[in-house]
Amino acid sequence: TRNSVVEDSQKAYQEAFDIAKAKMQPTHPIRLGLALNFSVFYYEIINSPARACHLAKQ
Repeated sequence: TRNSVVEDSQKAYQEAFDIAKAKMQPTHPIRLGLALNFSVFYYEIINSPARACHLAKQ
């Protein structure tokens, strides 16, 4: 179902983002791309602009 796909996607994004924060500089292109994609996920899929903005600022 849609909810399970959204939950699985959110988990995968969060795991990747945690790894990127631990192992990459804030200006690393892959980390920046991941942050952008994760924030778009929150904005468009979760419908949470506030969370998307918070994530983008990290």
